[in-house]
Amino acid sequence: MGNNRDLIRYSKILLSAYLIIGLILIFSSSMVLDLSLNILTITGIFVACTLVYGVLIRNKKYISTAIIVALLYVGAIIIYSPLISYNAHRNLIGNIEEMDFSSQIEYIDINQLPIIDKELAYKLADKKLGEITSLGSQVSVGQLTLQSVNGQLCYVGPLEHSSFLKWISNREGTIGYIKVSATNQNDVELVTQLDGKDIRLKYLNSAYFLSDLNRAAYFRDMKAGHTDYTFELDDSGRPYWVITRYDTGVGITEEKAIGALVMDAQTGESTIYNIDNLPEWVDRIQPMKYINRYINKWGELVHGVLNFTDKDKLKTTTDGMNIIYDKGVCYYYTGITSVGSDESLVGFMLTNTRTGETKMYKTAGATEEAGMRSAEGKVQQYGYKATFPYLINIQNEPTYFMTLKDSNGLVKQYAMVNVKNYNTVGVGDTLQATLNKYLEGLTNTNISLESGNQEEVIRGEVERIGLVIKEGTSIYDIKLKNNENIFSVSTEISREVALTQVNDSVEMKFIKVGDNRYIITNSFSNLSFVNSEE
Repeated sequence: MGNNRDLIRYSKILLSAYLIIGLILIFSSSMVLDLSLNILTITGIFVACTLVYGVLIRNKKYISTAIIVALLYVGAIIIYSPLISYNAHRNLIGNIEEMDFSSQIEYIDINQLPIIDKELAYKLADKKLGEITSLGSQVSVGQLTLQSVNGQLCYVGPLEHSSFLKWISNREGTIGYIKVSATNQNDVELVTQLDGKDIRLKYLNSAYFLSDLNRAAYFRDMKAGHTDYTFELDDSGRPYWVITRYDTGVGITEEKAIGALVMDAQTGESTIYNIDNLPEWVDRIQPMKYINRYINKWGELVHGVLNFTDKDKLKTTTDGMNIIYDKGVCYYYTGITSVGSDESLVGFMLTNTRTGETKMYKTAGATEEAGMRSAEGKVQQYGYKATFPYLINIQNEPTYFMTLKDSNGLVKQYAMVNVKNYNTVGVGDTLQATLNKYLEGLTNTNISLESGNQEEVIRGEVERIGLVIKEGTSIYDIKLKNNENIFSVSTEISREVALTQVNDSVEMKFIKVGDNRYIITNSFSNLSFVNSEE
């Protein structure tokens, strides 16, 4: 009878503990209806209750049971750890396909280069917010996300409540979101209406109770873990929260994205998607921290954990990753280097931010940090600091593009650094001048002889000519007779272009980059001036 009473009392204590902890987890939006994600909580409560109860009643059976269950859990952790299951951990990144850089990475229009980094985007957004009287005291700029909206790169972020009292007075939601162009620092927009209706962002990180973003997402989807809450716009500009759903990746360990919960930031309407049926406008659901960890495991576990000689080990060049777009698809970019090497690049990885598919491009060269220092060395007299590079394709050459900023965080110049040879650097006050300097550097090295196009010369009569002001620089767009291309000539290249008229004979030199109709010239000469002098 005594044993039965002990068992009944123990069962009541255990069930009460599960009930209390469960309620706490539900109210904290942490209780997920998935056994593998809750195995630690379930096991921990059982072991703690059983062990304490056994000690209190001095019953070795309860104590032994608690110890055995704890050891079984520890054993499972060891079995599923990289020590034993290193192949499973190494394969979290999936099958890595090796590709050729020049044939896969598209040439980019320099006018679409992201010259605004996140730090500057925040400053521009705050400045825009400050232009509206009293708004800055009610709201603040939320987390900015780089995304492609209708083919244009921009940072978007919600307006967040600045305090609990501000939320109380505006429980229907904040008045909209900020949109900052990544290619033009003068293009900053505060969006407060959509289709003629006022925007009210109700579900936010700064909201409370049932409007709290984490809690709202939890009660709409309790069957998976949630992470990486990303604010994104659909093609019409309607704001949504794209929330990564995850499950365990290796047994009861690791985490793996399995889809997304897409929730309307205004109404709270939500839909659960798998990876293969996401809306096309969703740019990413793969958390950057997951991909960075997977790639490092792929590189470091090549011969298991006990590879003390570091044979064949690889690692990412930085703790973080950059985001790039190629053919409208969003990728995480990171360089890959050998363990023990600080400056030498062995290749780089591009991971699709929706599907997680990863490709590796093998190339020897400089790491991002080395490229940044090379660019800074070109302007060391000014003390400018380079932003983290953006990988682009110039002349079939992997190229680091970065902005150079002064101590106040303002963009002063631009730089392009060749990945294979970081001594090949182009620096300029404008994007066009930077590209011209970089192309000139390529033509003076052996790199340009390996691949890509050579410098071309064209002569013809001017059919049309027009002036465009870009970043304070005068650029003339010229169309020659019987030629469909538009040739862009900066006054930094030649002052003669400012005096050029229709029907003048001209000669231009250029290196055609990609299939763009607009071609940037390296030199310009008005032959009509020469002929008239003769």
